Amino acid sequence: MRFRPLSGLIFCLAFALAGKSVGQSVAELETRLRNAATPDERWEANYALARNLLSSRPEQAANHAKDALALAAETKNSRREAMSALVGADIAWREGRRQEANALYARAREAAIAASMPELVLESVEKLQETAVQLGDFKSAYGWSQERARLLQEKNRRIAEQQAKEREAANAKLLQEKSRETRLLGLLVAGFLIALTFLYYARQRSNRRIRGEMAEKNAMIEEKRRRSEQLLLNILPSAVAAELTVRNKVAARRYEHATVMFIDFVNFTKTAERLDPEALVAELDYCFSKFDDLIGRNRIEKIKTVGDAYICASGLSDRNERPADMIRVALQIQDFLQKLKEKRQSEGRPFFEARIGIHFGPVVAGVVGTKKFAYDIWGDTVNTAARMEEACEPGRVNVSGAAVAVAPDEFRWEHRGKIATKNKVELDMYYASAKGI
Repeated sequence: MRFRPLSGLIFCLAFALAGKSVGQSVAELETRLRNAATPDERWEANYALARNLLSSRPEQAANHAKDALALAAETKNSRREAMSALVGADIAWREGRRQEANALYARAREAAIAASMPELVLESVEKLQETAVQLGDFKSAYGWSQERARLLQEKNRRIAEQQAKEREAANAKLLQEKSRETRLLGLLVAGFLIALTFLYYARQRSNRRIRGEMAEKNAMIEEKRRRSEQLLLNILPSAVAAELTVRNKVAARRYEHATVMFIDFVNFTKTAERLDPEALVAELDYCFSKFDDLIGRNRIEKIKTVGDAYICASGLSDRNERPADMIRVALQIQDFLQKLKEKRQSEGRPFFEARIGIHFGPVVAGVVGTKKFAYDIWGDTVNTAARMEEACEPGRVNVSGAAVAVAPDEFRWEHRGKIATKNKVELDMYYASAKGI
């Protein structure tokens, strides 16, 4: 997770409020914790240790963050509870515990609201929005984006009110200075010239200060806009996101050399019945996150997940048009699932096996609707890839003859012959494996 300048400012202020935490070594802070005689002293030491150990020793940092959060709740200190929950959430995020991070960000938000800390409320909402996207909860992500927009409007309103007060103060000061000039003018011309010179330079300094503040605020607004665009890029391809931003719609396009891959877990329903809902979602998240990582390294576009099915494609826009990369990723996914299966079996836990089907051909891609934008692909190539997956054995990669023809020498092929598929004519199918296996 990226740590924003805003959160850095909040933590610096928190250290200033907490006492002499900044600049102390871990050993000094641990000594402070052992010698702490009051809940306030224990909270200050735990909070400082959580921040200092966040990068180097995340497990210890998480324990100190939990202790700080418990002390803040015990003393009913909403400000400290918000800060403790936020640092705990950041640690959980770094460690990949998305659900825990989401819960702590929500708690930080509630505590910040109770403590009247609008900047920390905004920070928590931004991170809740990012967490929801990572968890695939786009409905919540949209809700958090709406709240974030409202909070930004309130922040801008506060800034505008503060600027108005500053202008009023500057105008009042200017009137005082002009009045003094008038009085000095009656005494002698020399005094008037001195006062006029002083006023000129004072106004120059004031203008430079105001311009600097405005530039800083504009930079902050621009950074927020950039982050919003980055969030959109997490949902849509870059070219599609750019077109959507400019035109508020996306024209459908045909791509002649697309490779489509379908991944589906075998006996998912039966396996799911052996897991509680939280464990099931965690296992799916673990597998799909690994898939995301593997396709991301090969310039392959994730299209969507439907239940336990995972769909991706290459050859869209300026993305990779080589079927070989898609096939290589498919083999890596099966290797990952095989190792995970062996581990789960040794633990006596349920495991997933997958069928993978790949086809090469033309597709039409675009975005439909006006709400909850979703990038999708259509065409016979997509349907054929799904049929290839259905005709596959667990743990194998089933590739169509069209895809093999474009990458004939890069893998070892096991020709299965022509096999009939649902609502399709018979198709040439091949099992792929890496050369040398």
